[in-house]
Amino acid sequence: MLIFIGLCAEAATLYRIRFNHYPDKIRVVLDFDGAFTYNSVESKEEIILLIKGVEAGQDIGNYFEINDLIVKYFEIEKLADQTLKIRVPLNEPVKYNVFYLNDPPRLVIDFDREFLSIVSGGMMADGLEYLKVRKGKPQGQIEAQVLRVDLEKNYVAPALAGSGQPNVIGSIFDFLTPWRPRSPSQGHFYLESVSDICQNNHALAGINGTFFASNGDPLGALIIDGEIVSYPIHDRTAFFLDNNNQPYIDNIFLNASLKITNGPRYKINGINQGRNYNDTILYTPRWGKSTGTNNQGIEMVVSKRRVEEINLADSKIPEDGYVVSLSGPAVETLSEQVKKWEGAQLTLNVISYNTAPQNITQLISGGPRLVKNGYAYVTKHEEKFQPDVAKNAAARTAIGITRDKQLLLVIVKGPSVNKWKKDAYPTLGITLEELAELMKSLGAYQAMNLDGGSSASMVIDGKTYCGVGRRVSNAIIVLPKN
Repeated sequence: MLIFIGLCAEAATLYRIRFNHYPDKIRVVLDFDGAFTYNSVESKEEIILLIKGVEAGQDIGNYFEINDLIVKYFEIEKLADQTLKIRVPLNEPVKYNVFYLNDPPRLVIDFDREFLSIVSGGMMADGLEYLKVRKGKPQGQIEAQVLRVDLEKNYVAPALAGSGQPNVIGSIFDFLTPWRPRSPSQGHFYLESVSDICQNNHALAGINGTFFASNGDPLGALIIDGEIVSYPIHDRTAFFLDNNNQPYIDNIFLNASLKITNGPRYKINGINQGRNYNDTILYTPRWGKSTGTNNQGIEMVVSKRRVEEINLADSKIPEDGYVVSLSGPAVETLSEQVKKWEGAQLTLNVISYNTAPQNITQLISGGPRLVKNGYAYVTKHEEKFQPDVAKNAAARTAIGITRDKQLLLVIVKGPSVNKWKKDAYPTLGITLEELAELMKSLGAYQAMNLDGGSSASMVIDGKTYCGVGRRVSNAIIVLPKN
């Protein structure tokens, strides 16, 4: 591009460089005391300006500092024949506009604040690529860590915290906060860092999984190696894999019941969780050695498809069976309708809304959905999420599926603590709507949200790449096929 502004007998002087920050841009202005010509060589990495017929004023040095995330500095070189060469390195691939204004003569460069930078951090293992993502906004930046997982070379599965033993930091925190609830001493579910969960399962990498209660109970459905561990909530979105390692994201519900051969069918409305009034809860060995229930219900202990015992409370859970615990009106008639040694058939069918997987082997619920068939589709109201999840920008965790069936495991950093500093370019966190757009930018055809906030964590080869190491109930781990 060559622009002729005018001709002068004498060289004009570049006497000042100034800049200002606006909500949507940075503006840099080069002030001259006369007409000039210039051409520019522009790319995503830098701008080079050759300004002819000018000299640099005595206050113009070889280096002009701006110190912004987008542009750090200008380099100014004085060439022969009254020519100035100005080089502007670009830290991020932003859009910009170079233009001339007259009266007085000046050259203006406007740099947009919005950008998206996706940089590969390399292959962490066969079929496991690490990506670093930065997205610029007028108020600051969004930072994300991404694992792209090739399912031809890796397995992905949910994993539970296993030992219930706190790490050193957790032990100190427990000592200083004795009023906090502890992990159950006898079993049930536990809390561990994602790093510990990965280490215990010899995983290549992992991210935190679904929501959980303070005692470690998962809040939503989990299926691990074909075993149903916990019950869905509000038919929320889930990620799952079939026995051919094909990935899906869809809303699900669970058809669960116990049929007594010569008696009634009992609809189950919970799995491995506390029993409230008018509940029918299924307890499996994942819960622990016994149900831990009170005497305000009645329980059927089933082993080898037969009712072996009928108890009032706290039944032992057989290793080769389960316990169905009832409360409410059904308690009054159960002893009359069900006899010891009667046959019992347990039905547990996971039903997806829009997909038809064969034999689900792994499943982890989350929500809300973020992307459906390539379009942003945030279902936070339909899935009944509270404001702490649905609103505001926060640290987030998400999982996505690309068109070619690769997985995207994504962690977004939360708002920075120093955003009040005037000279800082803060990390903002992300809303669910912004997360949906980010997942699309990464190539997700389907995507859903997972637990976030202080739970958000990514571990690769034993190293925490994002997160504070908070203890969580469960994780999504990556295991090599070979």
